[in-house]
Amino acid sequence: MFSLQRPPQSSGSTCSNKCTPNILPCRVHHDGPVNSVDRFWIPVPDVKDKALQTAHFRGRKLRGRHVAVPEGYQGVVAAPTERVIPSKPAENDDSAPEEPIKILEQQSTFEEVVVWGHETMPASDDPFVKGVEEWIKLAEAMHIQPSSEKQPST
Repeated sequence: MFSLQRPPQSSGSTCSNKCTPNILPCRVHHDGPVNSVDRFWIPVPDVKDKALQTAHFRGRKLRGRHVAVPEGYQGVVAAPTERVIPSKPAENDDSAPEEPIKILEQQSTFEEVVVWGHETMPASDDPFVKGVEEWIKLAEAMHIQPSSEKQPST
């Protein structure tokens, strides 16, 4: 299990960082900072629709679509840490030990992502575009409190 937490205040980092994640249709085998991003990544907004973009990555043309995080939700970029939340002592020794809760540290937040496709714009049935809406609906269904009153059937 995981617990999402803000970074400790003593670390000097703040969570006021905002970003726009880009979901690329390729695998990049690098997960650190890049010194000259502007030299390699220059998305150009579409003249007719500012929610669409065009960029080139390693010689391939990419088309991007902005997908907003639904109102009332916030996207979070998190990084794993070595810290864990101590588990509560078990009442009886017969039960299996609880899995430790690992802490994910919030790095930044976002209100939209850009989903990219090769040569063409990602369609509305693209797994990442669809996933934002479907995961939110699933989360809402899982956390809804059942009503004590019976709803009339139609």
